[in-house]
Formats: sequence, structure tokens, C-alpha cells
Amino acid sequence: MLPIRLLPLLALLLVACHSPETPVPPGGSGNKPPPETPPTFTVHAPGDVTTMPSPYKNVHVLLGDGGRFRERLDASGVVRFHDPAIVGPQDVSLVMVSSSGAVQVRTYLALEGPEVRLPGFAYLISGPSWTKQGTLTGRVTGAVNPKALSVSVAGEGLYGLTTLAEDGTFSIDIRGDAPGTVDLFAKETGGSGEMVLRVGLERGIAVGSGATVGGLELALDHPVDQVLNVSVEGDGARGGEMTASLEYILGGHYLFSTSASGMLPLSVPAVARTAPFDTFTPMLSITSGDAAMFPDGALQTSLPAVTSSVTATFLAPLRITSPAVGPREAPASASRSGLVMSWVPDRTAHLTEMGLEATTGASPLDWRVMAPTSITSFTPFALPADLVPVTTFPAGSYRVWANSIWSSHASGYADFFTGRDIRDPDEEVRTTRLLAYVELQ
Repeated sequence: MLPIRLLPLLALLLVACHSPETPVPPGGSGNKPPPETPPTFTVHAPGDVTTMPSPYKNVHVLLGDGGRFRERLDASGVVRFHDPAIVGPQDVSLVMVSSSGAVQVRTYLALEGPEVRLPGFAYLISGPSWTKQGTLTGRVTGAVNPKALSVSVAGEGLYGLTTLAEDGTFSIDIRGDAPGTVDLFAKETGGSGEMVLRVGLERGIAVGSGATVGGLELALDHPVDQVLNVSVEGDGARGGEMTASLEYILGGHYLFSTSASGMLPLSVPAVARTAPFDTFTPMLSITSGDAAMFPDGALQTSLPAVTSSVTATFLAPLRITSPAVGPREAPASASRSGLVMSWVPDRTAHLTEMGLEATTGASPLDWRVMAPTSITSFTPFALPADLVPVTTFPAGSYRVWANSIWSSHASGYADFFTGRDIRDPDEEVRTTRLLAYVELQ
């Protein structure tokens, strides 16, 4: 028997002689470098994955199929890989298991290192602040029917709770974390579909310290009596009815919108671009088709409406080439064996997205892929059995969706992974959307 005093020494020797053949522990790479070792590849998970309370009981980040490189995501939302073998573009997958056991996979193809920030899958709305910064009181004038009025405010980090009387007088409590300025907006609706008839806007009202700004008079001095002429360039005008919507958004806050539908060209109701409506640009969205209209789906372009006439350009329709798909009333059939997801995008787009999810009940496996348009296929791999309860797609009915995106503020695919918000009020965005169905057997 060894003397008691030798046991600690023996333990140290055993640790020092740890065999390199020790199996990789579940969910990790097995190689924990010294803290001072710089990472070779860093992945920042999107905020909707790391939000608390988390809808997932565990999340792992895989490089490739995870056979060599995988790490469990902790509350920091950041995973750092340390291995000189990690070079060149990486395929990164987030593998998420919900409390019910359902598996969601998000795979991002061909990401250039050494650090990427994955875009989110949903936009989160933070809870409102309840610090009162002030009160606005006054009256709206120029309404034909005061009962059809609505009054609101818009400001960075500020919002209002409005009390409106039938005679057009209003009181608005302004709340937010800090003093600032707000814009006061009013509209009157009426007629078929409660169309916006006239609007008024007053900009730059300072609020703070809980003080009341009274005696405001907001005139509905901008009738919706102008038109925006809309057409579509080249092959994008594929015939059929289109819908155009003109949205007035100030500082990220929606004020109101108008719309028109029918055959091209379209005339969309608008207001005159005179003060103060000359201080921001409305956004036009024109849509052809619908995502569920197989096989072309929907084409949509959003762009600033800076003149009285706008010509939009569409991306070419996105095609799903594998698995075989069809409309909801006549889904195609495909084998789960050797399943490949492939598509044909407009090569001028910046990225393509494609996904499969079950059509009924909770989907046991939901897999979505994002790729540059230079890549047109992806083969779902068997997920590590020690991480998930479902490793491959079960047989059943699936919806297959695919999108493509082009942004005027992006120079390429990599711009979507920098963490920089490329969305902007003056950004033009072209998208395609297609929804189809398949029976996996």
C-alpha cells in the first residue's frame, strides 16, 4: 500500500500523463488552451438565441459536421475555437434543443474568419421604460370628423401614451430613459378601408424633467391628395396584379401608409413633400405574387420614394431544385436517403436562405441554411447523437421555404456577419420568397 503522503503526488503524475487518445467529451473539442492563447475562430450567436429566459435547454456551435470542432454555447453567447487547423471559410451550425426535445439547426455556409457575428432569426422588442419625461397637451385642428383622429409621438428612446378627446384635444405622457425631442403626429381616416385622408406633423419638441409642454396646436395641413407613379423595370414586370405600399417612417417609427393594387402602372396616394414632410423620405414597397404561388413565389422591392415617379427592379424568381417540391395541394415526394437541399438564385442577390420544417405539430427537426449565391446546394448531415434526440429528418410532410436578398447597403455576403446593422431608412432591398411542400419518405 502506498503511503498516504504519496497519493497527491500520484494524482499529479496521472494528470501530467493524460493520454492524447482520451475521447472528446460530449459537446466540446476536448482541447482547452491556456487563457492567453488567441482564438483562431470566434462565433457570436444572435441575441434571440441567448436571450433569457432561454427557450433552449442547450445550444452547440459546430464547425462543419461537428465531428472535430464543436463547443457548447454559454450565457455569454460567444464561442472561441483554438486550433491552427481552422483556416479558410467555415460552415457554422447552431444546433439548438428546446425543452420539448425539438431540434432547430441554423447553418451558415462559407463564413470568412477570424470572427463572425451571426444574424438573428427574429427581432426582439425590449421592454418599455416607465420613466416619465414629460407631457404634451394641445389640440388637433382641421379635422372633418374628430372621432376619426389618432395622435402619436415618435422619438429616439421615447414613446407616448395618448389620451384623445372627441373634440380633438389630447394629452400625451412621454416616457423613456432620458430627456430628448419628439415629433408629434396626427392623422384622420375615413372612407372605404379607413384610408388616411389628411395628416399633420410637428417636429423637434423638447421633453424632460417631467415638465408639461402645453398649448400645442397641430394642424392637419397635409391632405393625401398627391400620387406616386410606380412601374417595374424590364423582365420584372411579369404581368398580373401588383401591390404597392407607401410607408411614412420617421426615425424608425411608423406613422402611416397608403397603398394601391392592380395592373401596372400604379398610382399610390401620397402627401406633398412640403415642410415638415420634406425632412424624411417615405419608403415604397412593391410586391408581385405571393410566397405560396408555386413555382414563382413572391417578388418584392422596397426603396426610397424620393421623386413623384419610381421605377423598381425585381430579383429573378428563386427556384428550388432539390428536394422535389410542389404546391400545398399537390406536394412532391422525395427520399430522406441522400437528401440534398439545392436552389437556383438570382446571382445578383447577396444571400440565399432555405429551410425545411414539418407541416403539422411540433417539428422534431427544423433546419435552415444561409449561403452566398455562389453556393447553390447543401447536404444536411447526421447530427451528433450525443447532442440531440433527433439526428436526421423523420418521414413526414414538410414545408420548404426559400428566400433571396439583395441590399443596396451591402457589398457582399460577408457584410451580413459583421454585427453592423446594414438596414437604413434609405436602403433599397430586393427579396424573393417561395413556399413549397414535400413528402419525405
